Amino acid sequence: MHKKSLIAVLLLSLLVTITGCTAAPEKVGNEQNDYTQEKIQDALTSSTEVSQITWSTDEKQVLYLEAGDIEDNAPVKAYLWKVGEEEAKFVRDVSQEVDGFTWSFDSQYFLISEKQGEEFTSSIVKADTLAEEDYQIKSTAIPVWSPDSLSLVYTNQPSDYGKNWSSLETYTVEEEGSEYIWKAKDTVYEVEFWDEEGNIGYTEIYKGKETKKITQNIRPAISEVHLGDTRTEVIAALGDNYQEIAPSGETGHFPEQVYRWNYGEDYIIFIGSESEQVLEIIATEPQAQTNLGVKVGDAAEKVFETYRPQYIEPESIHGGTLYGLFKVEGAAALYFVFDMGEGQSQLIDEIKPDTKVERITLTYPEHMDDSF
Repeated sequence: MHKKSLIAVLLLSLLVTITGCTAAPEKVGNEQNDYTQEKIQDALTSSTEVSQITWSTDEKQVLYLEAGDIEDNAPVKAYLWKVGEEEAKFVRDVSQEVDGFTWSFDSQYFLISEKQGEEFTSSIVKADTLAEEDYQIKSTAIPVWSPDSLSLVYTNQPSDYGKNWSSLETYTVEEEGSEYIWKAKDTVYEVEFWDEEGNIGYTEIYKGKETKKITQNIRPAISEVHLGDTRTEVIAALGDNYQEIAPSGETGHFPEQVYRWNYGEDYIIFIGSESEQVLEIIATEPQAQTNLGVKVGDAAEKVFETYRPQYIEPESIHGGTLYGLFKVEGAAALYFVFDMGEGQSQLIDEIKPDTKVERITLTYPEHMDDSF
């Protein structure tokens, strides 16, 4: 059934409604009040060729699918019908595997999610113009909108890492790409909610152990410097009293050549020469502290009481648990190096409660020549 057929159904239902009334027949279907939510819904549900009827949050517009002619191998078509308007607008053809629509809370955007095997591909469409973003979300489940309708959170399997890897990512509308909250080996993530306070609830399944967790999608930092910050943001946090060492031609474990900023012996900041973003932060300054308030000089007991309830100390690909190193938001690694004394290694049975933190590093696992 096509748009004209749907309108005919609606008009027929309206004629039945006005039987015995004084309304002039020529006005049927010409007044905005004739196209109410209830009557549009009735028209859609009366058609056997219509499916996936999904109303916007404000109930002023509805998305639906209309099946094409199977014999002619015609595509399934997606339509948007606004209350008060005579006709629905064609959105686009979709695959036979479309899994449905998801509206943003402010009814300004919607997703078209199509399933291919075990993966969803979700397109973001602006409702008033039907313009579709270039960026498409690849995920293992349908993404969840943030309460402000500007971002989405979803789970994925990073293609470069293999099937035993999983990620929890966010995408902000009209941006060029997504950002990781988590990226981990032997882990599965399942999104539960994103609430008004900015908390993202999710289930983490790590090596078979299932745990309910909440993150605020924060950006970990040392002395208010974050991975991904610009030069200007570093100077705003630490000042301009640094010595810059230009790229040497060697990249080490970094993905690009780097500038090294030395703030005396207190901080070392590595900045990508191409990305112009902070790739690693190393701090030994006594007042240097993380976003959770742990400082250089604090006892190991404080580190573990603060971080272990929220974060994992992962297994290194080289073997053994990385004690004092935590997987934190942004798929980053936060590493507390303790003053172990001569001849001692950073093993759990050698880290005493009063052992002091002598250095804190915020980086990415791959920059540490590791993968976790």
